[in-house]
Amino acid sequence: MDYALKERIGKPELFTGRKEELSYFLKWIDDIKEEKSQSTAILARRKMGKTALMERLFNITFFKNDGVIPFYYEIKENDVWIVDFCTDFFFTFIYHYIAFKTRKIEYLMPVEESNFEKVKQVSQEEGFPDLTALIESVEHAARNEYVDTLWKIVRNAPKTIATRQKEFIVQMIDEFQFINVMIYRDKEMKILAKNLAGGYLSTAESKIAPLLVSGSWVGWLMNELNMMLPARFKYKSLKNMTEPEAVELVFKYSRFFQVPVTEETAYLLVELSEGNPFYMSAVIRSEGPDKDLTTIDGLTRTLEFETLEDQGVIKSTWMEYIARAFPQINDQHSKNLVLHLSKHRDRELTRKELLDELELEMTDGELEKKLKALVKADIIKQGTSNYRYRGVNDNIFDKVFRGVYQEEIREFDASMIKKEYKEELKKMKKQYKKLLGKYHYQKGYFAEYLILNQLKLHARKNNDYLKSITRYLPDDFDFCDYSRVWKYHSSPEYTRAFSVDIFARAENPGDYSIIGEVKSREVKKFSKDEVMEFEKKFAEVKKLENIDRAVGFIFSRSGFTTNAQDYCKEKGIACSEDERWLESVKLKSPLV
Repeated sequence: MDYALKERIGKPELFTGRKEELSYFLKWIDDIKEEKSQSTAILARRKMGKTALMERLFNITFFKNDGVIPFYYEIKENDVWIVDFCTDFFFTFIYHYIAFKTRKIEYLMPVEESNFEKVKQVSQEEGFPDLTALIESVEHAARNEYVDTLWKIVRNAPKTIATRQKEFIVQMIDEFQFINVMIYRDKEMKILAKNLAGGYLSTAESKIAPLLVSGSWVGWLMNELNMMLPARFKYKSLKNMTEPEAVELVFKYSRFFQVPVTEETAYLLVELSEGNPFYMSAVIRSEGPDKDLTTIDGLTRTLEFETLEDQGVIKSTWMEYIARAFPQINDQHSKNLVLHLSKHRDRELTRKELLDELELEMTDGELEKKLKALVKADIIKQGTSNYRYRGVNDNIFDKVFRGVYQEEIREFDASMIKKEYKEELKKMKKQYKKLLGKYHYQKGYFAEYLILNQLKLHARKNNDYLKSITRYLPDDFDFCDYSRVWKYHSSPEYTRAFSVDIFARAENPGDYSIIGEVKSREVKKFSKDEVMEFEKKFAEVKKLENIDRAVGFIFSRSGFTTNAQDYCKEKGIACSEDERWLESVKLKSPLV
């Protein structure tokens, strides 16, 4: 797939998991053509991957070119005059529209992005004369500073174009909560344009140009939508990753950033982070001293650095949320409320319970005001009613907050948190050891990552050894240097989505790339039907990735049926059930 919009995640293959969310929103986008999709808000805290998800949705929709035109805009967290905001919003939309229609991705990053004459020239040259009148209307309103008229024209532009051209447009607006607090009506930026979100009251109901908005401040965004745009949006929360996706992220980032992990520490990081992609990424990319993620002690030190030290990315990110709330309600009671709710985050507490348990000398109304501010800043969560509240269900946030504030309120020693980390990891290690014995977890769940590791780090220097435990390789085959080794997922825009466990792209054109399947079953042997299914995926990957020389490879711990083995031999598909493929110790190198 071509990536029209450069994604901030970096290398496209770093995008991991989110299969359920991608599937949901790709169907949502496809349903726009049937006018069935309602404007939707993605709810997720910072660094949970919502921007990566929206940018990937933009690229897939752009690449599919299947009747829905994508428009992506991020509202920045900085003060801006409304005329500058409106023109920037409008130019972004027009250039995204022209880029999609012409298939010229250079228009996504125009050199003269805020030049009315240039955009009129481009629209004429590319054959969109109907855009000229709209551009001139925006230009007239902007030059004369008719801010209300300007905002109305710009806000409705996607719906206007979709209506006139009988087309469908998806409007993706990131960080939507900033629209009412960062944009000013006057050049001196003293008068906030407080009701810009409210302007979408009618626009958000469009079925031919619905909105997909997101926000990093969940409580804040929901407050804006509920107050100014009631019943106009559906909500979709971006949750922590599933365990398989989290494991894939840890091993992928470990290899990409060249930070070694072991099967054990990878499991512990996934469990302790509860599948939070930000925490896992922050630990792997941490700049803590003497970082070593191949041992439990090293993992503990890195977690302590990230949550207790000011340089820790996890701590600094949470402090941004805290800084939003406490300037307004910075008192001991508020901090005590957060600590108490966090301590009892497994249950909801009513305002009366909080008043009684904390012996607070304040009215119910005063308490409600404090709690609402904390909910808006995402430091606590609203319960099942407006009378109930609960702590953030996140054991790492609990440690960050206590590390910063508990000493102010009650006796506290930071070594308590260090001790907790050690106890939690010790408990998880016992659970991991139990899994090893009961389910062959190490040589099952992690099998594909162990093989990916072998290919990336050891295959060339252990060429003869690995060939000796693999059947039906071509006579001229040798393991080589691979430019990329990863688990391959087809782009979700394809009707038949599929994945293969191994794709090792040879660095040199004359060498063989490897496309492989890994099965870790204890009993059931790999069947001929499964080989034939893999054969289809093998051919598809070769085609999609434009690979000339490639060998198919199947690893099956339980072996192969006779028919399957005969078919592999006939078709030249390499296979192995030798568990030495999974032994990182033998090759004298840590797993990364």
